[in-house]
Amino acid sequence: MMKDKNRAANHVLADMMFFDYLKEKVGERKTKTGAYYDLLEKATAGFIAPFLKNHEYVLQADQCHVTISDLAVEWHWHRATVRAFLDKLEEMGYVRRTRFAKSVVITVTFAPFSSGETPASYIGHTGAGLADDLDKALSEWINGNLSDEDMGEICGQYHEAGRKRLADESGKDHSGDKPAIKAGAETELAQEIVERVAVAGLKRAIRNSRFDDPTDFLEFFHKELEGDWTSLLEASKITAKMILDAGNDGAANSSSETDMLATLRQPFRALWAKYQERDFTLL
Repeated sequence: MMKDKNRAANHVLADMMFFDYLKEKVGERKTKTGAYYDLLEKATAGFIAPFLKNHEYVLQADQCHVTISDLAVEWHWHRATVRAFLDKLEEMGYVRRTRFAKSVVITVTFAPFSSGETPASYIGHTGAGLADDLDKALSEWINGNLSDEDMGEICGQYHEAGRKRLADESGKDHSGDKPAIKAGAETELAQEIVERVAVAGLKRAIRNSRFDDPTDFLEFFHKELEGDWTSLLEASKITAKMILDAGNDGAANSSSETDMLATLRQPFRALWAKYQERDFTLL
């Protein structure tokens, strides 16, 4: 009895990177750890099963909209096993479910700082280490392990630490009363932070496409472009520009090729996101 009480009272520190490390593939069938990690990923991304895109339910933070059948196919489980697994997770307080006739919205319970870090703990070095700390925090934010508020606090700490470093490097002004920061240096510091946040924002937005199907773009490369790499580079530039230019579907320079590429933006984003998941240094 005492053992059960201890098990219930003890909490372990775990974040999504930890579960990513633990997951392992046993044939095609997912383990329970792998299945839970898949739910974490889906909830973080706000995943909606394709045929549920027009469902009237509006997802909130940390939710995904799925079907038991789809999860059974993805995990290579029986539907009854999926239901039993979700029942147990809900009983233990790790998920909540909103059931519909043919689907279920799953809300995953996240701790405020699932990575075990506090905002202050990301900024603990000087010099070049500061940039490493900020990049580490931005990586956590991209993966959904830090909220906007937490990340904003970290950016503010980075900015203040950077200003202090600039002041220390500049020494004292002629009055000897306060540090003098070189003209323009503080503006450059702020721009550096904004640049890093801009790249992180793009990565976070693209990451939401990692569950999408890239097949159509791959077929376009093999069939329409006949496997020509030079043509692929040109097509990729055009498609990426369409994605980055909000509302631009290529109508200004419309052609049969640009019209086709406009329909391939989603699978193109899927390719981008899937590669980014494997190699985070992409950008």
